[in-house]
Amino acid sequence: MISKITTGALALSAVAMIASAPAQAMDFPKKNITFLIAYGPGGGFDTITRKLGPYLKKYLGGKVNIVAKNLPGGRGKKAAAFLAKRKPNGSHILMFNMPGHAMPNIIGEKAGYDVRKIDWLGRVAQFRYIIVTSAKKGKYKSIQDVLKAKSQIKIPITGPGTTGYLASAILWNALGVQPKYITGYKSSSRYALGVIRGDGDLTILAKGSFKKYVSSKKKKRAAFKDLKPILEITNGKSEFGVPTTGEMGQKDLAILGGDRIVGTTPGTPKAIKDKLAGALYKAVTDPEFVAWGNKVGRPVAPLNSKDATKLVGQLYSYYVQYKDILSASNKKTR
Repeated sequence: MISKITTGALALSAVAMIASAPAQAMDFPKKNITFLIAYGPGGGFDTITRKLGPYLKKYLGGKVNIVAKNLPGGRGKKAAAFLAKRKPNGSHILMFNMPGHAMPNIIGEKAGYDVRKIDWLGRVAQFRYIIVTSAKKGKYKSIQDVLKAKSQIKIPITGPGTTGYLASAILWNALGVQPKYITGYKSSSRYALGVIRGDGDLTILAKGSFKKYVSSKKKKRAAFKDLKPILEITNGKSEFGVPTTGEMGQKDLAILGGDRIVGTTPGTPKAIKDKLAGALYKAVTDPEFVAWGNKVGRPVAPLNSKDATKLVGQLYSYYVQYKDILSASNKKTR
């Protein structure tokens, strides 16, 4: 008798939980949502997160605020670990820097989170890279000069775990170059300045970041006064009239770049996750937000939750192939 009563109670409880799922979504959100930022104020992630917040609020009903909160540290790990430990109720979200945030998981470093377990809501933007040198002080005028160099190439950059560092390590390994990384720069704008003043020979920059160094925008031919491009990572035609990795027979390198993907705490109820994901997609594709992105050189590249989740899996599978290279590079700069 007790067994039957217990079984019946459990069944009723299960039914109640299932029935409550839609109600959870209808009631959500009741409280403000914290939009974590894994890096300091003023950078790309900070700018996009704060701009996106009001649109996300709009499509979540407009009754609660989206509160941006900077939580820098550990090359982005601190914010991701903090998110992973929150209650799975949709109260916290974070724009991840992929594949940078996957680096600790790939090389077996303690992180406090696993990107394969994050509940992904959707992608906001993506970027691809270009290799640049100093237009005035650079001793390597072309990518062929770099490949023929007898001395070790010096590359100013942030440090291991960042997306640019991952891309650099894989790129130069594929091209047979063993550079020396000069790390410690806090942002891409800082190490770009380092190249301009001659701290190193060349570096990697997101194409959007590089464009602000291009003058003569109204002329047919762009002028490169501070930084000069020498290689573009793409399988398509170069936007800047330089050789591409595709032309060099390195077509698999076209994936190198960054994806800004928003996720929430693992185990978040599907009803809440779906509501967040739906609002995020509407926010990212809002005409005003799209127009802003184009105006400031940060075009959106929206993906829904399903496609973003699939992309994270693809990125992880790609980069894990280079586990040994990434791990060795990480140790060299410590």
